Amino acid sequence: MNVKLALIAASVAATTLPAQTAPIAVTGATNISISGLLSVGVKNSAISQGNAAVGRNTATETHVDDNTSRLIVASNSKIADGWNVLFRLESRFTPNVRPGDALLQPLGGPPAGYSVGDATGWADGDTFGGVSSPYGTITVGKSTLYYTDTISAGYLAPVLEQPGESYRIWDANGLSAFNILSTYNTGTVTNGVLAPTTRNILGNTRSRNVIRYDSVYFKPDAVSILNFSLAWSKNAAGAQNVFVSNANGSTYEGGQTVYAKGLYNGHGFSVSASYLDQKFQGVLATAPLTELKATRLGASYKIQGLKFGLIYDSTNMVNGITTGTVLSDATRTAFSVPVSYSFGDHGFYATYSAAGKTASLDKTGAKQINLVYDYAMTKRAFIGVYYTKIDNDANAYYQPFLTGYSPFGGSAIAKGESWRQVGIIMNYWF
Repeated sequence: MNVKLALIAASVAATTLPAQTAPIAVTGATNISISGLLSVGVKNSAISQGNAAVGRNTATETHVDDNTSRLIVASNSKIADGWNVLFRLESRFTPNVRPGDALLQPLGGPPAGYSVGDATGWADGDTFGGVSSPYGTITVGKSTLYYTDTISAGYLAPVLEQPGESYRIWDANGLSAFNILSTYNTGTVTNGVLAPTTRNILGNTRSRNVIRYDSVYFKPDAVSILNFSLAWSKNAAGAQNVFVSNANGSTYEGGQTVYAKGLYNGHGFSVSASYLDQKFQGVLATAPLTELKATRLGASYKIQGLKFGLIYDSTNMVNGITTGTVLSDATRTAFSVPVSYSFGDHGFYATYSAAGKTASLDKTGAKQINLVYDYAMTKRAFIGVYYTKIDNDANAYYQPFLTGYSPFGGSAIAKGESWRQVGIIMNYWF
């Protein structure tokens, strides 16, 4: 729903406020739109080895799940012909929990002390301001970089279709781009075996302090569209006042994040290429995890209602593996093969994804399969069934996005476990 407000608040304020108060006028030249996503599902999840004894985790669970619902308020105001000042404010809301509910609840124990407000809230999505022109758009603020690239769904790709997953219903836990392509394992090696200490996310869910340029849409021919994006952040991870000081051997000036992406649609093809280089701040030169480099390539072809594609992701975390006292890089490649077919109001989808070994260490890969059906109730509202299965090798730690530490499900996977989920999900893009 788009709401264009030619506000009369200025005239009302002028009659109700004291004479010495100057009202702020909003004219008809300012356009405000309200849009977003309501996505909620009923899901049943199960873990193969049933690690119910580990804290809050459970072997099986049935729950109502939010899939990152959001409300977007955007505005633009004309400066001159072809030039506009703009802003976008994206807030997350959770239809399955209250703001005061605890995120983490150990089995049989009191709440762990985290509220839903730690994971969602006002302006917690992509929020920025900037200027658009005939030469492109420059924005500053919070922006999603890299980890959602190749996903094509609703608000993420309203104009150009992405080559990867393109379901009309949205299951945050099941998206293989989040679970396989955009995660990697780091840890310690003992006797040639990787013992993962963390499951990392490529980039940040919302990178901060971002200066971003998005090009205009170029048209090489009558049926082709091309655009690209560039972004830079001095500190994509958070506030500047939390870094290790010079006294401890590190400097704020030591890090930065660089991001680039290009996307082409034409003649039935969608082609995407992304690059991320993140040098972390506040980290000693001799410490692990000092730089992340990642590249993602994707291509798909669509004919009639049939679409099939291939996505490839390569990641290198500098000093991501520790063997005794020796540091080495955690390299990993992954791929995804999405296939879909739609006719009328019906859509069928199958996606196979796999992560290779981390630094050629045995049994550190994972596989995921998604099988999905959805039905269009309207052009913006969809309902469907979503099945996801993740299988970890014996030394791998890939797991569903947002499980184990948020209101999106409590079951987290331990090393070597598998996970499956069946859900009935509704998406309403408004």
